[in-house]
Amino acid sequence: MKSYKGLKKDYWLFWFASSLGMGASNILQYVLALYVMDLTGSATLFASMLSIIIIPRILLTPIAGVLADRVKKSRMMALILLGEAIVLGIYFILGQALNIGIVLIYILVVVLEAGEIFYGGCESAILPEIVSEERLKDAISISKVDDGIVMVASPLLAALIYDNLSIGWAFGAIGLLNFMAFLLQILIRPKYEVKHEQTSQKSSLWTDFKEGIICIRRDRFLRGFIKVMPIVNAFFGATFSVSVAFLLRQTYGVETWIYSLYCAVTAATSMVVPLFAVPLVKRCRTGRLFFIATLTIAAGILLIGVWAILGIYKFIPVAVSIVLITACDCLTIAAAIPMQMTSSIMLQTGVDKAALGRVSATIRMVGIASSAVGEMFFGVLNDATWVWLPIFVGAAGVAFASIMYRCVMMEDELQGELKPKGVNNV
Repeated sequence: MKSYKGLKKDYWLFWFASSLGMGASNILQYVLALYVMDLTGSATLFASMLSIIIIPRILLTPIAGVLADRVKKSRMMALILLGEAIVLGIYFILGQALNIGIVLIYILVVVLEAGEIFYGGCESAILPEIVSEERLKDAISISKVDDGIVMVASPLLAALIYDNLSIGWAFGAIGLLNFMAFLLQILIRPKYEVKHEQTSQKSSLWTDFKEGIICIRRDRFLRGFIKVMPIVNAFFGATFSVSVAFLLRQTYGVETWIYSLYCAVTAATSMVVPLFAVPLVKRCRTGRLFFIATLTIAAGILLIGVWAILGIYKFIPVAVSIVLITACDCLTIAAAIPMQMTSSIMLQTGVDKAALGRVSATIRMVGIASSAVGEMFFGVLNDATWVWLPIFVGAAGVAFASIMYRCVMMEDELQGELKPKGVNNV
């Protein structure tokens, strides 16, 4: 932890601001998930709330990625946090006057996702502007700890809010977190910023976005990663966000606090693993790490399907099934985090800062869009088949992605560690 002492005030302002902003977003996600699932009882409608974000994601990501390379990132992030706080304040007022139905929830999700797109475009590219290059790996690693803390606290706070406040007051409390994040974000003064004149181009937004795509095509790691990542996201994320959530809340009928405790326990893995994963990330070949991690994830999901069947058909007590599912969920997270850290480090150190926003936005667009498609597919599958079947489909999908990655990239990487070439000529 000594190496983290070199991180300056601007980084820690960003760390706390992003924690509050991410916490607000995650708490809202849990609250809305519980609200919509209890309101409708339908996996398809629940999944549609999750997957509707594909619309703003596809439309706005090209713009967000280009703007992230043109504007003052910290200032734009602050304005977005303020805007989200205002929107939640409006919904707080609406919640006092009328019942919040599914249509208003859809509108809120789309509006906030639009803000998240522009915020994420800046956030993914701001670290090289507030942290020196020699401290970048330390900054990325500790940001994963930040993610873990938020992921542990969010479901517990969401359960507390959901069980004790109306949906309207929940919007007010979450909006306050966004406003606090805004107050911290506005104090950041980047010291390694690419000058605005250098990033502002007279070319069109679409032309600039295509240059980000060219960056991906020129880099072997990014080119292979973007082919496989959508498959992993579609099957891995949707298995847990839709199928496991539906299994616990609807099939098992667990109470809010039990479901939130499950989310908190699994999220705790996200906080602990990065502390031990840095040596592994530095030592292990990227391709080998990705291949082993995805196979481990597939095995973990397969076991979750087995425990689900045993619990549903009363071969084991439901409580035992939940504990075993939680353990396997932690296993998949432990496998995924080193893979995510490696990808993040290679992206932020191997791509020229002037194009980082566009490249990150493109990868994020593909990832979120594929997750949304997967969530909708799994929602329909859960309503149309046995609740345990989609979990096995998720395991098969991740295993297929692992094999596909090996076919695309593994042959070259076995001859030596793949190192990012970077793209300096955009």
